[in-house]
Amino acid sequence: MTGWDDNDSDKGSVIGALGRIAKTQADTPTVFVLRDLHFILKNPDTEKNAPVIRAIKNLTLQLKRTRQTLILTSHTLVIPPELQEEVTVIDFPLPNVQEIDYLIRQLVVSEKLKLNGLGKEQLVKACQGLSRARIRRVLAAALAAKGEVNESDIDGVLEEKKQAVRQTGILEFYTTNESLKNVGGLENLKQWMRTRQDGFTEEARCYGIPNPKGVLLVGIQGTGKSLSAKTIAHEWRLPLLRLDVGRLFGGIVGESESRIRQMIQLSEAIAPCVLWMDEVDKAFGNISSGFDGDSGTSRRVFGTLITWMQEKTSPVFIVATANNVQILPAELLRKGRFDEIFFLNLPTEKERQDIFKVHLQKFRPSKLRDFDLQRLAKN
Repeated sequence: MTGWDDNDSDKGSVIGALGRIAKTQADTPTVFVLRDLHFILKNPDTEKNAPVIRAIKNLTLQLKRTRQTLILTSHTLVIPPELQEEVTVIDFPLPNVQEIDYLIRQLVVSEKLKLNGLGKEQLVKACQGLSRARIRRVLAAALAAKGEVNESDIDGVLEEKKQAVRQTGILEFYTTNESLKNVGGLENLKQWMRTRQDGFTEEARCYGIPNPKGVLLVGIQGTGKSLSAKTIAHEWRLPLLRLDVGRLFGGIVGESESRIRQMIQLSEAIAPCVLWMDEVDKAFGNISSGFDGDSGTSRRVFGTLITWMQEKTSPVFIVATANNVQILPAELLRKGRFDEIFFLNLPTEKERQDIFKVHLQKFRPSKLRDFDLQRLAKN
């Protein structure tokens, strides 16, 4: 950077940096980078930060007449209203499949990559949802430990992904082994799942079949909604992300909106996947009444969510569960957000027999014939 004045008393301050930028010769092509100003931009109205916002706005007007550019970098998007007309936002998403494949080829020479075509594809898919820094760290650890990257390292990548998802504080990465054999009854839902189990394959995409969007599972507690979400992920061989909707709402102004964007970005980076949204009625049940008590934060988060559900093209299958469908807003239930809505009622006598059989086969397989399933179900 040119135009620095080493005698300035405010050399370590933001105002001082902006002042030195303003003194730079206008005919000198220059790029100025200010890093991590989001703490100031989040609170532009405070007595300390207001002069900084004003100085940035004055500087942008000055730089428009020069071959100079001011770049602000941050891990989160924060733009005060005063600067919205002056700023162009460039988002750097998590790497996609092609970028991950290129990164692996750059970091691991071919003779040390001990993976065949399918194995390498599994490694690339396992890396989806990780940042470039995390991918480099995992591959470097494998090379340092064994001098090569092989199939055993895929588990290490998945563990790193779980750690990355866990650190968001919004999503949880679930490992599930719940198959259809572990679900008693719910035949309509099972049949629906079987019909669409190949919906996310490359063959289906090439044929032009649209990705399934999601289902809403409604019913009282204990009727198998959570079990069904785990079963769908296992049967379709997709990673399962659980969203605790309550965690979307933060106490800091703008934090909730930032979290919903972060959740969407991470889900789409890991896709194809199953996104399990548990108990959505607890978070969005009072949206329609207008008495959410949080200055409209819930409505803004809800608006972002349903817009994404309607318009998303990434293969993220949403499984939402709710106990009380009557308090859910009509916008959430309309066609296009979910493919189907299933009501999970209390089990019938036949379904109760199936449930007893599932649990006895799991915990008392040798004693199954000693039980009168029909009598148990009737009682």
